[in-house]
Amino acid sequence: MSQSLESKTGTDGPVTVIKRYTVPADEADYFVEVYQENARIMSTQPGFLRSRLHRPLADAPEVRFVHIAEWTSGTALDKATGNPEWHASLQRMFDDPGLHITSEPASYRVVVELRPS
Repeated sequence: MSQSLESKTGTDGPVTVIKRYTVPADEADYFVEVYQENARIMSTQPGFLRSRLHRPLADAPEVRFVHIAEWTSGTALDKATGNPEWHASLQRMFDDPGLHITSEPASYRVVVELRPS
């Protein structure tokens, strides 16, 4: 499955997953519905901290959503991405004939963090 997180993070430190999903504008609301099921599965996994899906303010022919998920560790994320239920949900999402999705996933670690002083 080319659209999933195929690589292991190789870290015990906190990890942030950032994915950009692009869908045609007329499929955007349906994508949000389907995405929620996939996110629900991941939210039950050990080490999951939170997930957000961001939608652009401006209208365009294609909607570029940004998904940001935080995990206690890369190890927890690696275990979670091995969940068969999640893989099945992800496969259904990408195989859905009503959705034309492209995805660009990546995992990151924080290198700079600012808070109000």
